[in-house]
Amino acid sequence: MTFSLKLTKLRARLYFPSYSFPYWLGNKFRGGFGAVLVRAICGYIKPRCNVCNSSKDCLYYVIYEKDRQKRGKSQPPRPIVFIPPFFGKEVSGRGEIEVEVNVFGNFYKFLPHLIYGLRFFGKIGINSNSKYELLSIRDVFSGKEIYDGERVYAERLKTIEISEVEAKKLDEFSVKFFTPIEAKAPITLEDLLRMIRRRLILYVNEYGTGSVPEFNCSAEILESEWENHRLVNYSRRKGKRVFNGVTGYVRYRIKECDENSLKLLSIGELIGAGSKASFGMGFLKISI
Repeated sequence: MTFSLKLTKLRARLYFPSYSFPYWLGNKFRGGFGAVLVRAICGYIKPRCNVCNSSKDCLYYVIYEKDRQKRGKSQPPRPIVFIPPFFGKEVSGRGEIEVEVNVFGNFYKFLPHLIYGLRFFGKIGINSNSKYELLSIRDVFSGKEIYDGERVYAERLKTIEISEVEAKKLDEFSVKFFTPIEAKAPITLEDLLRMIRRRLILYVNEYGTGSVPEFNCSAEILESEWENHRLVNYSRRKGKRVFNGVTGYVRYRIKECDENSLKLLSIGELIGAGSKASFGMGFLKISI
């Protein structure tokens, strides 16, 4: 493939002495991390990103305030994406959960900010009944622990080049959407590949170089099962918004497929598909 894009993938372990989780956590991690990050790194009593000379080097600005893409006029994809588990119902209890974190381009250099933000967020809590302790963070690609609750081992980070991900060898396979994807069911394989490619293009344009090639693929759906979700988000700037998504699984049989299609499927397992990536939406797992 004729592009370049770096990806660092982390897995954080969070311990909750008690929790009371809402229907959807994706918006909670996105908004909660931003609230503690701006308090930690901004020198203004009230942030004024539009007049701040440091905005280009500010992690908070890039993740939450920057409103123009390098190539395009829409909001850019965010370089740090939290992927918490999706329960699809209100749940209560105690114990650990794992949250994956995708970090694009050279934003792994903000690892200390990420760790501090997650720790600080834990003290405030997802809500008043759901405070947590950050136990550890592990690098997914190297399998090594980069934070053990006290010390940071930044040298253990492993960043991969997404264009070098090996294509999957597939004929008949299943896709499980474990976080909601903003799409109408059933999702054909051609539609899924288009959504993966579109997300990849946005990241390449903002944090990489080159262009993402087209693909050629046709397949049939053998079976599928879907659940619809109404996801409500409250934003300080945009007020109440409702996203409609689906989770579930689908089994495909490929009729015709080129190498680019198979590579896109491998990439999709890493970066997801469709819109609302910053809310942890559109993540999937492939199985034979």
